[in-house]
Amino acid sequence: MNEKMEYCIEEIRKYSDGVHELRKGIGKEKIKIFEKKTGIVLPDDYMEFLTIYNGGEIFIPGTSIAGIYDEEMKEKERFGNYLDDNLQKKWPDMGDELLIVADLNYGDMICIDEKNNVIVQWDHEKGEIVEEWDSFSSWLKDELEIGKDLVDYNGEDK
Repeated sequence: MNEKMEYCIEEIRKYSDGVHELRKGIGKEKIKIFEKKTGIVLPDDYMEFLTIYNGGEIFIPGTSIAGIYDEEMKEKERFGNYLDDNLQKKWPDMGDELLIVADLNYGDMICIDEKNNVIVQWDHEKGEIVEEWDSFSSWLKDELEIGKDLVDYNGEDK
């Protein structure tokens, strides 16, 4: 696991129950099935995250991170965020190279830019990319730092 992702996982685990609501990780074989089915190659650090937490929400109500739907789940969570659904919910001007991996609570989306191999923030009002990170773990680290400024480890507002 890369150093940034290791930091992120450790940081997530510091918070008390109820601050985050993350699903149990999914096996690498299920991730490979998703990639083969869709033709999408997920970044290594995002795959690492999915094996520990198969999506969910950080800083409730906050950022909803997409996971992979597994048929063993029987049915999708009512407000769950799944990569296969995200293939259909893209804005028309997003282009084919963007895959939504997270929804921010104010409407913007975090996407994998498959063409440029980076993570980007898609501004839903401007209809354009407004920020870029070199990896999923870099974005997640920034997101956790923002949350840390707003909420303490017990979930109390600062």
